[in-house]
Amino acid sequence: MIWIIAWKNIWRNKVRSLVVILAITFGLFGGVFSSAIMKGMVEQRIKEAVSRETGHIQIHDPKYIDDNEIQYVIDGEAGQLEDELDSLPQVKAWSSRIKFQAMANSANAGTGVMIFGIDPEKEQQVTEISTMICDSCGTYLDGNKKNQIVVGKALAKKLKVRLRSKIVLTFQDKEGNLTGAAFRICGIYRTSNSMFDEMNVFVRKVDIAKLLITNPQKYQELVISLISPVLVTAVQDELTGSFPELLVRNWKEIDPMLGMMSDLTVVWLYMFMTIILLALGFGIINTMLMTILERTRELGMLAAIGMNKRRIFLMIMLESVYLSLTGAAIGMALGYILTLYTSHTGINLSSFAEGFEKIGYNPIMYPYLDLNFFIILTVMVICIGILASIYPARKALKLNPAEAVRTE
Repeated sequence: MIWIIAWKNIWRNKVRSLVVILAITFGLFGGVFSSAIMKGMVEQRIKEAVSRETGHIQIHDPKYIDDNEIQYVIDGEAGQLEDELDSLPQVKAWSSRIKFQAMANSANAGTGVMIFGIDPEKEQQVTEISTMICDSCGTYLDGNKKNQIVVGKALAKKLKVRLRSKIVLTFQDKEGNLTGAAFRICGIYRTSNSMFDEMNVFVRKVDIAKLLITNPQKYQELVISLISPVLVTAVQDELTGSFPELLVRNWKEIDPMLGMMSDLTVVWLYMFMTIILLALGFGIINTMLMTILERTRELGMLAAIGMNKRRIFLMIMLESVYLSLTGAAIGMALGYILTLYTSHTGINLSSFAEGFEKIGYNPIMYPYLDLNFFIILTVMVICIGILASIYPARKALKLNPAEAVRTE
């Protein structure tokens, strides 16, 4: 019964209640959609980094991480690691890489780059670089053509080269001697991270292994793509246990900045929503105080005829919670609908594309929020409604019934 009375009470002054509900609606709508944009940007950056740059897991010789010297390799001749990966159902694909630093020179300029010697067929199953080459920008590496190279658009611009141009790569071989060779550009890729595009080039593993005087089955890096991101920790632990002499790292450890962004974004979103709810909470307190003032005689009569303080407190608390939940439900529903729509269409910020690419973000954003966010936000709204009712309810409980019933 008290639940029904509380619901009817909030509509006794429709204008005031609607003003509060609209304030909560717009506050939650703006908060939810802003959170979706922020969450979507971070999730999109992580997804693109994993699918184009790091993979879910990478394996190295521990000394390679410290020195980046080509002599620190994983010996793939025995095939134990590869056999283990092939036997794991969680592993979608893997690719081994010969990875080292070099100088890239064209007829016009030169710069330092990171060379990835890859098996083109395997690499396409792990990363999306092959899909980042547009139709007019050439093709991916051909497994049968020698000395081809795929470069990023930012690097091509820096070296002032184009498709079919030659680039000379200079580096030290396994013996420490300076060596190099000319490679012809067969494709130019472009990701959402211009820094990555400017630093990394891809060549066939067999071509670069000959120049390094090394075995193609010995490599510096092995990249793993999993069927689901939630399996990362389990697979990492299993591989670490099976190969303790190797360093097995997940994407958060490979790129600590991304890992920190992922963790801090969740904290920031809830802090942001807490600030919005606290501001709205003061509006609810003000509304409830006005309600108590208008209903002083009514509350005095309820106390005089025997309604105990607990039920009066519960009634006022329910009124506050109803106001909060009504506005929040509408606001979250509108925010969810807009998030759902823009998650398919995207928000095009191409006019700021250059700035976004410099920090590794795609200029087309896809807002995203998971179900947990809405569940936790609903709990937060209920808590704010309860907290906002405490002070007005205490004021009501302090009323003297005899004096209250004489109030006009």
